Amino acid sequence: MRGQIQEVLLQADSPPKFNITDRFEFQNKDGTVGIVLTPTSFAVQTNSYSKFEDFEEIVATTLIVINRVLNITLAERVGLRYVDLVRLNQDEKWSDYLQSGLLGIDPENVSAKAWIGRYESLGTTDLGKLVIRCSQSEQILPPDLFPTSLNYKTELKAGEIATLLDFDHFVEKSNDFDTRSIVSLIGELHDSIDIVFRKSVTSNALARWGNGEE
Repeated sequence: MRGQIQEVLLQADSPPKFNITDRFEFQNKDGTVGIVLTPTSFAVQTNSYSKFEDFEEIVATTLIVINRVLNITLAERVGLRYVDLVRLNQDEKWSDYLQSGLLGIDPENVSAKAWIGRYESLGTTDLGKLVIRCSQSEQILPPDLFPTSLNYKTELKAGEIATLLDFDHFVEKSNDFDTRSIVSLIGELHDSIDIVFRKSVTSNALARWGNGEE
């Protein structure tokens, strides 16, 4: 699948510049795994995540195949991002699943109705930068991931509000492009996100979702 994306370049003492670049996407037959290529980046995405080792294998294979053709010499940014959709059953509360630090003020304490929360934090880790977002809306994905060509079968009910837990851990540093080093780094990014995820949800959530592995 071929498309185009528009980029806005902001530079000091000059007006913004708009560039149109090509975007290629390859998918498996079920539309659950996609590989997105642009002239300066590539991403592996999936909506059918089971365990990290399986995803890691897809990433490693993608790195090998792409590098075999393009002979890439430099990697400037490596990142790993998870988006988790949290939905409530009848008589459940968000506090049943999420730690209070993500939820803000209890709407019952301020006599508010139709309460929608948004939370975001940015920090530095031993590896790079970590962004944690928690947002509520009537969408199953964050706005920056729309439109998507993956095959999502999940649909929210009319008027249903869901919560998105969004963890983004990345390293911005120029290094030689080496498949083993990149895969190893992604594993370290995963281990850090896994800890953050477990600190963000309740014991009830982990019991409900199994081991809760990111």
